[in-house]
Amino acid sequence: MSWLNSLLPRALCPNFTWPHRALGDEPLVQDIPPTPKLSGSTSRRVWGIIHKRLVPFSRHYCKWFGIPFDNQICQLPFGLILKWSDGTRLEEVQAMMVARSAGLPVPRVIAYGDHPDTPHALVSILMTRLPGCDLGLVYESLTPAQQETIQKETATMLDTIRNWRSPWGKDRICSITGGPIRSVRVPDHIIGPCESETEFNDLLIQPASQHGYASAEAFEEALACARKMQTKLHRIVFTHGDLKHHNIMVHEGRVSGFIDWESAGWYPDYWDYTTAMRYMPEDFWWFKFVSQLGGSKYREEMVYERALLKLTVDSWVW
Repeated sequence: MSWLNSLLPRALCPNFTWPHRALGDEPLVQDIPPTPKLSGSTSRRVWGIIHKRLVPFSRHYCKWFGIPFDNQICQLPFGLILKWSDGTRLEEVQAMMVARSAGLPVPRVIAYGDHPDTPHALVSILMTRLPGCDLGLVYESLTPAQQETIQKETATMLDTIRNWRSPWGKDRICSITGGPIRSVRVPDHIIGPCESETEFNDLLIQPASQHGYASAEAFEEALACARKMQTKLHRIVFTHGDLKHHNIMVHEGRVSGFIDWESAGWYPDYWDYTTAMRYMPEDFWWFKFVSQLGGSKYREEMVYERALLKLTVDSWVW
């Protein structure tokens, strides 16, 4: 409601954002910052209670301003949002803090809460709102120069985090804290930690099922294709884990946000690219965008991963 926006202080309006650093204002940190220590369980329980009360408030707030209500990404006044979804974890809090400390355009974490009474959504995060909208909504309306700028800025962010040295050893596949990683791409959404890429691949292919194949021969052919991933060794790098256009925010032709770090951790170096491209037709702009970021190097891995997807789809949690 524009008339309501004009009457209220700007900080109360749903489009208010705090001043933020544009990517490139300062050099990105080339060494991974220390992972912050979490607050205690009592503090997290208290914040969890507060956050639970904010959800119905957000419903009314959105109604007042005539904007859609989302019970997983709750809009709030004073430039804040509350994320409370089934994928939110404490590791996401730490990954966001590390990424922000390195200079990436990531929301500032204000507080995080525990919700032991809701096992499907154990953690909530109160954070600052970033300006702009997701790349997928505006990319094709941008000028070629703006598209090139966003491509370069995204590449800079990925190159920076991929060069961070893991404190867990060069072969371990794990979260930022050394534990299991969460990804919608893996069976049951949780895997690891794995001490090697071979172990990781074995776990990925373990739930392979013949269901969905017309014959045993077709199943064996797909299985042989997926197992070819074992013939290729990859560098283990720090990875966002959910490289999608809706997780890159754009404001005034620049990258203003890199969000949703719930899957971040140490993965084989192809992971972000094949995860981003695996469902996309090759003539779609996002496929081309990710290919130019570095995804074109992983065409073989894409073939193997698509075979694995069909083999293991029965083990996914929807």
